[in-house]
Amino acid sequence: MQVGVFIPINNNGWLISESAPQYLPSFDLNKEIALRAEKYGLDFLLSMIKLRGFGGKTQFWEYGLGFVDKG
Repeated sequence: MQVGVFIPINNNGWLISESAPQYLPSFDLNKEIALRAEKYGLDFLLSMIKLRGFGGKTQFWEYGLGFVDKG
């Protein structure tokens, strides 16, 4: 069996909630998660595939890492 972790590349990680702690994704946060996963012997990292478009009060998809604005 392989064990991995989902990395939080969007606003507030994986939670679309107004009551959860609010934070923006960052390369440094995901790097720290990756290094800890490696330290604990996890096998892989997974991230979301949708990059933008949900909107709403939580702005969940508005700050996804990896989005390239060509506008």
